[in-house]
Amino acid sequence: MRPAMRVSLLLVASALGALGAAVSGARELIPDELAKPVFKEIWAYLLQGEEKELSGAEPITDLCYFAASLTREGRITDAIARPTITLKDGLRPRVDLVIAELSNASLMHFSLDPDFGVRPLLIDDICRVSDPFDGVQIDFESVSRDDAEYFFGFLQELKARLPAGKRLSIAIPARTGPVADAYDYARIAPIVDRVVIMAYDEHWSTSEPGPVASLPWCAKVVDYAQSVVANAKIVMGLPLYGRAWQDKRLAKALRFKNVQDLVAETKSTPSYAADLGAWFEYSESVRVKVFYDDNRTILEKLELYRARSISSVSFWRIGQGPPELWSSIEHEDVGTATDVNGGYAESSSDRAESSAPGASATQ
Repeated sequence: MRPAMRVSLLLVASALGALGAAVSGARELIPDELAKPVFKEIWAYLLQGEEKELSGAEPITDLCYFAASLTREGRITDAIARPTITLKDGLRPRVDLVIAELSNASLMHFSLDPDFGVRPLLIDDICRVSDPFDGVQIDFESVSRDDAEYFFGFLQELKARLPAGKRLSIAIPARTGPVADAYDYARIAPIVDRVVIMAYDEHWSTSEPGPVASLPWCAKVVDYAQSVVANAKIVMGLPLYGRAWQDKRLAKALRFKNVQDLVAETKSTPSYAADLGAWFEYSESVRVKVFYDDNRTILEKLELYRARSISSVSFWRIGQGPPELWSSIEHEDVGTATDVNGGYAESSSDRAESSAPGASATQ
Protein backbone atom coordinates (compact mmCIF):
# COMPACT_ATOMS: atom_id res chain seq x y z
CA MET A 1 0.00 0.00 0.00
CA ARG A 2 1.36 3.39 -1.00
CA PRO A 3 2.10 5.86 1.85
CA ALA A 4 -0.36 8.43 0.49
CA MET A 5 -3.14 5.84 0.43
CA ARG A 6 -2.22 4.71 3.96
CA VAL A 7 -2.45 8.32 5.22
CA SER A 8 -5.83 8.77 3.51
CA LEU A 9 -7.19 5.62 5.12
CA LEU A 10 -5.90 6.72 8.51
CA LEU A 11 -7.63 10.09 8.10
CA VAL A 12 -10.88 8.37 7.13
CA ALA A 13 -10.62 6.02 10.12
CA SER A 14 -9.92 8.95 12.42
CA ALA A 15 -12.90 10.86 11.07
CA LEU A 16 -15.16 7.84 11.48
CA GLY A 17 -13.88 7.39 15.01
CA ALA A 18 -14.66 11.02 15.85
CA LEU A 19 -18.11 10.67 14.32
CA GLY A 20 -18.73 7.53 16.33
CA ALA A 21 -17.69 9.30 19.53
CA ALA A 22 -20.01 12.20 18.76
CA VAL A 23 -22.93 9.87 18.09
CA SER A 24 -22.14 7.95 21.27
CA GLY A 25 -22.08 11.19 23.25
CA ALA A 26 -25.43 12.25 21.83
CA ARG A 27 -26.93 8.88 22.72
CA GLU A 28 -26.01 9.47 26.34
CA LEU A 29 -28.82 12.04 26.18
CA ILE A 30 -31.02 10.07 23.76
CA PRO A 31 -30.21 6.38 24.25
CA ASP A 32 -32.81 5.00 21.85
CA GLU A 33 -34.06 5.76 18.38
CA LEU A 34 -36.87 8.29 18.11
CA ALA A 35 -39.68 5.76 18.46
CA LYS A 36 -43.11 6.84 19.65
CA PRO A 37 -42.64 7.64 23.36
CA VAL A 38 -45.21 6.45 25.87
CA PHE A 39 -46.05 8.27 29.10
CA LYS A 40 -48.32 7.47 32.01
CA GLU A 41 -49.55 11.08 32.16
CA ILE A 42 -49.63 13.58 29.31
CA TRP A 43 -50.67 17.03 30.49
CA ALA A 44 -51.49 19.98 28.25
CA TYR A 45 -52.56 23.56 28.87
CA LEU A 46 -55.63 25.08 27.26
CA LEU A 47 -56.42 28.78 27.49
CA GLN A 48 -60.01 29.73 28.20
CA GLY A 49 -61.46 30.97 24.91
CA GLU A 50 -59.18 28.75 22.79
CA GLU A 51 -61.27 25.59 23.06
CA LYS A 52 -61.44 25.44 19.26
CA GLU A 53 -57.70 24.71 19.23
CA LEU A 54 -58.40 21.30 20.78
CA SER A 55 -58.95 18.84 17.93
CA GLY A 56 -59.80 15.80 20.05
CA ALA A 57 -56.88 13.80 18.64
CA GLU A 58 -54.56 14.83 21.48
CA PRO A 59 -53.58 11.78 23.59
CA ILE A 60 -53.74 13.76 26.83
CA THR A 61 -54.69 12.41 30.22
CA ASP A 62 -54.75 15.74 32.05
CA LEU A 63 -55.99 19.12 30.82
CA CYS A 64 -54.87 22.28 32.64
CA TYR A 65 -57.57 24.89 32.04
CA PHE A 66 -55.94 28.31 32.18
CA ALA A 67 -58.94 30.36 33.22
CA ALA A 68 -58.68 31.86 36.73
CA SER A 69 -56.80 34.97 37.83
CA LEU A 70 -56.78 37.24 40.86
CA THR A 71 -58.47 40.61 41.08
CA ARG A 72 -56.52 43.57 42.45
CA GLU A 73 -58.10 42.72 45.82
CA GLY A 74 -56.53 39.26 45.73
CA ARG A 75 -59.83 37.48 45.13
CA ILE A 76 -61.39 35.28 42.43
CA THR A 77 -64.87 36.60 41.71
CA ASP A 78 -65.91 34.85 38.50
CA ALA A 79 -67.51 31.41 38.39
CA ILE A 80 -65.65 29.21 35.91
CA ALA A 81 -67.44 26.49 33.99
CA ARG A 82 -65.62 23.24 33.45
CA PRO A 83 -65.11 22.63 29.71
CA THR A 84 -66.58 19.45 28.28
CA ILE A 85 -63.67 17.63 26.65
CA THR A 86 -63.99 14.31 24.85
CA LEU A 87 -60.96 12.89 23.07
CA LYS A 88 -60.49 10.06 20.62
CA ASP A 89 -61.83 6.68 21.71
CA GLY A 90 -64.33 8.54 23.91
CA LEU A 91 -61.82 9.10 26.71
CA ARG A 92 -62.13 12.19 28.85
CA PRO A 93 -59.08 13.69 30.56
CA ARG A 94 -58.94 14.93 34.10
CA VAL A 95 -59.41 18.70 34.07
CA ASP A 96 -57.54 20.89 36.55
CA LEU A 97 -58.27 24.59 37.04
CA VAL A 98 -55.17 26.79 36.83
CA ILE A 99 -55.07 29.75 39.23
CA ALA A 100 -52.54 32.17 37.74
CA GLU A 101 -50.78 35.40 38.67
CA LEU A 102 -47.73 35.96 36.51
CA SER A 103 -46.26 39.41 37.05
CA ASN A 104 -47.60 41.36 40.05
CA ALA A 105 -45.29 40.83 43.03
CA SER A 106 -47.11 43.44 45.11
CA LEU A 107 -50.42 41.67 44.62
CA MET A 108 -48.79 38.39 45.59
CA HIS A 109 -47.46 39.91 48.83
CA PHE A 110 -50.88 41.37 49.64
CA SER A 111 -52.61 38.04 48.93
CA LEU A 112 -50.16 35.76 50.77
CA ASP A 113 -49.11 37.74 53.86
CA PRO A 114 -51.57 36.62 56.57
CA ASP A 115 -51.45 40.03 58.24
CA PHE A 116 -53.64 41.46 55.47
CA GLY A 117 -56.39 38.89 56.02
CA VAL A 118 -56.80 38.13 52.30
CA ARG A 119 -55.20 34.69 52.25
CA PRO A 120 -58.08 32.73 53.83
CA LEU A 121 -60.55 34.52 51.55
CA LEU A 122 -58.49 33.59 48.49
CA ILE A 123 -58.37 29.96 49.63
CA ASP A 124 -62.16 30.05 50.04
CA ASP A 125 -62.44 31.39 46.49
CA ILE A 126 -60.16 28.70 45.08
CA CYS A 127 -62.15 25.93 46.77
CA ARG A 128 -65.37 27.42 45.43
CA VAL A 129 -64.37 27.95 41.79
CA SER A 130 -62.52 24.63 41.56
CA ASP A 131 -65.51 22.59 42.74
CA PRO A 132 -66.43 21.30 39.22
CA PHE A 133 -62.80 20.39 38.47
CA ASP A 134 -60.69 17.34 39.27
CA GLY A 135 -57.82 19.38 40.63
CA VAL A 136 -56.23 22.78 41.17
CA GLN A 137 -52.94 24.08 39.82
CA ILE A 138 -51.22 27.12 41.31
CA ASP A 139 -49.18 29.16 38.82
CA PHE A 140 -47.92 32.14 40.85
CA GLU A 141 -44.81 33.30 38.99
CA SER A 142 -44.12 36.58 40.78
CA VAL A 143 -43.73 35.60 44.43
CA SER A 144 -40.73 37.44 45.86
CA ARG A 145 -37.98 35.77 47.85
CA ASP A 146 -39.13 37.66 50.96
CA ASP A 147 -42.60 36.13 50.67
CA ALA A 148 -41.37 32.54 50.42
CA GLU A 149 -42.59 31.45 53.86
CA TYR A 150 -45.99 33.03 53.22
CA PHE A 151 -46.20 31.08 49.95
CA PHE A 152 -45.32 27.76 51.57
CA GLY A 153 -47.91 28.41 54.28
CA PHE A 154 -50.53 29.28 51.66
CA LEU A 155 -49.90 26.00 49.83
CA GLN A 156 -50.17 24.00 53.05
CA GLU A 157 -53.45 25.68 54.00
CA LEU A 158 -54.88 25.23 50.52
CA LYS A 159 -53.95 21.55 50.43
CA ALA A 160 -55.61 21.02 53.80
CA ARG A 161 -58.80 22.74 52.61
CA LEU A 162 -59.21 20.90 49.32
CA PRO A 163 -61.57 17.91 49.40
CA ALA A 164 -60.04 14.45 49.57
CA GLY A 165 -59.16 13.24 46.11
CA LYS A 166 -58.86 16.72 44.59
CA ARG A 167 -55.30 16.96 43.33
CA LEU A 168 -53.10 20.01 44.01
CA SER A 169 -50.32 20.74 41.52
CA ILE A 170 -47.97 23.67 41.08
CA ALA A 171 -46.12 25.12 38.11
CA ILE A 172 -42.63 26.28 39.05
CA PRO A 173 -39.63 27.60 37.10
CA ALA A 174 -36.87 25.36 35.79
CA ARG A 175 -33.78 25.07 37.97
CA THR A 176 -30.43 23.36 37.53
CA GLY A 177 -29.53 23.66 41.22
CA PRO A 178 -30.96 24.71 44.57
CA VAL A 179 -32.18 28.29 45.01
CA ALA A 180 -33.39 29.59 48.37
CA ASP A 181 -36.48 31.46 47.26
CA ALA A 182 -40.24 31.02 46.95
CA TYR A 183 -39.81 28.20 44.41
CA ASP A 184 -37.56 25.97 46.53
CA TYR A 185 -38.28 22.49 45.17
CA ALA A 186 -37.42 20.77 48.44
CA ARG A 187 -39.90 22.91 50.40
CA ILE A 188 -42.74 22.70 47.89
CA ALA A 189 -42.63 19.06 46.76
CA PRO A 190 -43.82 17.50 50.06
CA ILE A 191 -46.91 19.74 50.08
CA VAL A 192 -48.35 19.15 46.60
CA ASP A 193 -49.37 16.13 44.54
CA ARG A 194 -47.60 17.11 41.30
CA VAL A 195 -44.76 19.50 40.50
CA VAL A 196 -44.87 20.80 36.93
CA ILE A 197 -41.33 21.87 36.03
CA MET A 198 -41.58 24.62 33.41
CA ALA A 199 -38.48 23.52 31.50
CA TYR A 200 -38.54 26.45 29.11
CA ASP A 201 -37.30 30.04 28.85
CA GLU A 202 -33.66 29.01 29.05
CA HIS A 203 -33.43 32.15 26.91
CA TRP A 204 -36.19 34.72 27.09
CA SER A 205 -37.43 37.84 25.35
CA THR A 206 -34.83 40.20 26.87
CA SER A 207 -31.89 37.77 27.01
CA GLU A 208 -29.31 37.00 24.38
CA PRO A 209 -30.68 34.89 21.50
CA GLY A 210 -30.73 31.16 22.14
CA PRO A 211 -32.93 28.06 22.45
CA VAL A 212 -36.08 28.25 24.53
CA ALA A 213 -35.12 24.84 25.96
CA SER A 214 -31.96 23.18 24.63
CA LEU A 215 -31.48 19.44 25.11
CA PRO A 216 -28.35 19.70 27.34
CA TRP A 217 -30.08 22.31 29.52
CA CYS A 218 -33.20 20.12 29.83
CA ALA A 219 -30.96 17.25 30.98
CA LYS A 220 -29.58 19.43 33.78
CA VAL A 221 -33.07 20.55 34.77
CA VAL A 222 -34.52 17.03 35.02
CA ASP A 223 -31.45 15.70 36.83
CA TYR A 224 -31.74 18.38 39.50
CA ALA A 225 -35.50 17.87 39.83
CA GLN A 226 -35.04 14.15 40.37
CA SER A 227 -32.47 14.80 43.10
CA VAL A 228 -35.05 16.51 45.34
CA VAL A 229 -38.55 15.52 44.12
CA ALA A 230 -40.13 12.06 44.07
CA ASN A 231 -40.26 10.81 40.48
CA ALA A 232 -44.01 10.16 40.61
CA LYS A 233 -44.62 13.83 41.42
CA ILE A 234 -42.53 15.26 38.58
CA VAL A 235 -44.24 16.53 35.42
CA MET A 236 -41.65 17.81 32.94
CA GLY A 237 -42.97 20.77 30.95
CA LEU A 238 -42.13 21.29 27.28
CA PRO A 239 -42.60 24.48 25.24
CA LEU A 240 -44.53 24.46 21.98
CA TYR A 241 -43.47 28.01 21.12
CA GLY A 242 -40.35 29.66 19.75
CA ARG A 243 -38.80 33.11 20.09
CA ALA A 244 -37.39 35.65 17.66
CA TRP A 245 -34.65 38.16 18.46
CA GLN A 246 -33.73 41.24 16.42
CA ASP A 247 -30.09 42.19 16.10
CA LYS A 248 -31.01 45.86 16.64
CA ARG A 249 -33.13 47.56 19.25
CA LEU A 250 -34.87 50.20 17.16
CA ALA A 251 -37.01 51.86 19.83
CA LYS A 252 -34.74 54.18 21.82
CA ALA A 253 -34.49 57.68 23.24
CA LEU A 254 -32.32 60.16 21.32
CA ARG A 255 -30.61 63.40 22.27
CA PHE A 256 -30.96 66.29 19.83
CA LYS A 257 -27.37 65.80 18.64
CA ASN A 258 -28.12 62.12 17.99
CA VAL A 259 -31.16 63.14 15.95
CA GLN A 260 -29.09 65.52 13.84
CA ASP A 261 -26.44 62.85 13.28
CA LEU A 262 -29.14 60.39 12.25
CA VAL A 263 -30.66 62.89 9.80
CA ALA A 264 -27.26 63.34 8.19
CA GLU A 265 -26.41 59.62 8.21
CA THR A 266 -29.71 58.56 6.63
CA LYS A 267 -30.02 61.57 4.33
CA SER A 268 -33.51 62.19 5.71
CA THR A 269 -35.60 65.35 5.35
CA PRO A 270 -37.31 66.38 8.62
CA SER A 271 -40.99 67.35 8.52
CA TYR A 272 -43.26 69.27 10.86
CA ALA A 273 -46.93 68.93 11.76
CA ALA A 274 -48.84 70.82 14.40
CA ASP A 275 -50.21 67.63 15.96
CA LEU A 276 -46.97 65.64 15.68
CA GLY A 277 -44.13 68.09 16.06
CA ALA A 278 -40.87 67.50 14.20
CA TRP A 279 -40.32 64.06 12.70
CA PHE A 280 -38.74 62.09 9.88
CA GLU A 281 -38.59 58.50 8.80
CA TYR A 282 -36.11 56.18 7.14
CA SER A 283 -35.76 52.47 6.38
CA GLU A 284 -33.35 50.15 8.16
CA SER A 285 -32.79 46.44 7.70
CA VAL A 286 -32.97 44.18 10.74
CA ARG A 287 -31.61 40.64 11.05
CA VAL A 288 -33.83 38.33 13.07
CA LYS A 289 -32.74 35.06 14.70
CA VAL A 290 -35.50 32.55 15.49
CA PHE A 291 -35.25 29.52 17.79
CA TYR A 292 -38.15 27.07 17.90
CA ASP A 293 -39.08 23.42 18.40
CA ASP A 294 -40.29 21.16 15.62
CA ASN A 295 -41.56 17.62 16.00
CA ARG A 296 -38.04 16.17 15.96
CA THR A 297 -36.66 18.40 18.72
CA ILE A 298 -39.76 17.83 20.87
CA LEU A 299 -39.38 14.07 20.49
CA GLU A 300 -35.71 14.36 21.45
CA LYS A 301 -36.71 15.98 24.73
CA LEU A 302 -39.39 13.36 25.31
CA GLU A 303 -36.85 10.58 24.72
CA LEU A 304 -34.48 12.29 27.15
CA TYR A 305 -37.16 12.30 29.84
CA ARG A 306 -38.12 8.69 29.17
CA ALA A 307 -34.45 7.75 29.50
CA ARG A 308 -34.56 9.39 32.94
CA SER A 309 -37.67 7.32 33.85
CA ILE A 310 -39.95 10.37 33.83
CA SER A 311 -43.54 9.15 33.43
CA SER A 312 -45.36 12.50 33.16
CA VAL A 313 -44.90 15.43 30.77
CA SER A 314 -46.84 18.60 30.00
CA PHE A 315 -47.11 20.93 27.00
CA TRP A 316 -47.51 24.71 26.94
CA ARG A 317 -49.78 25.03 25.14
CA ILE A 318 -52.49 23.52 22.90
CA GLY A 319 -52.65 25.31 19.56
CA GLN A 320 -49.00 26.36 19.47
CA GLY A 321 -47.05 23.26 18.41
CA PRO A 322 -46.61 21.19 15.26
CA PRO A 323 -49.87 19.35 14.48
CA GLU A 324 -48.09 16.03 13.94
CA LEU A 325 -46.93 16.01 17.58
CA TRP A 326 -50.08 14.41 18.94
CA SER A 327 -49.82 11.38 16.66
CA SER A 328 -46.17 10.95 17.68
CA ILE A 329 -46.76 10.21 21.38
CA GLU A 330 -48.97 7.88 23.38
CA HIS A 331 -50.25 7.43 26.91
CA GLU A 332 -50.23 4.09 28.67
CA ASP A 333 -53.41 2.14 28.02
CA VAL A 334 -52.97 -0.24 30.95
CA GLY A 335 -54.71 0.99 34.09
CA THR A 336 -56.23 4.09 32.49
CA ALA A 337 -59.89 3.23 32.80
CA THR A 338 -61.98 6.33 33.41
CA ASP A 339 -62.77 7.12 37.03
CA VAL A 340 -66.01 8.48 38.49
CA ASN A 341 -65.10 12.01 37.38
CA GLY A 342 -64.52 10.91 33.81
CA GLY A 343 -60.73 11.15 34.10
CA TYR A 344 -57.99 8.57 33.98
CA ALA A 345 -57.70 6.59 37.19
CA GLU A 346 -54.58 6.82 39.32
CA SER A 347 -53.25 3.50 40.55
CA SER A 348 -52.66 2.81 44.25
CA SER A 349 -48.93 2.42 43.57
CA ASP A 350 -48.85 5.92 42.05
CA ARG A 351 -50.57 7.34 45.12
CA ALA A 352 -48.17 5.56 47.45
CA GLU A 353 -45.07 6.84 45.64
CA SER A 354 -46.49 10.35 45.29
CA SER A 355 -47.24 10.53 49.01
CA ALA A 356 -43.61 10.04 50.01
CA PRO A 357 -42.64 13.63 50.95
CA GLY A 358 -39.30 14.69 49.52
CA ALA A 359 -38.43 11.18 48.35
CA SER A 360 -35.65 11.31 45.81
CA ALA A 361 -35.79 9.28 42.64
CA THR A 362 -32.04 8.82 42.83
CA GLN A 363 -31.91 7.43 46.36
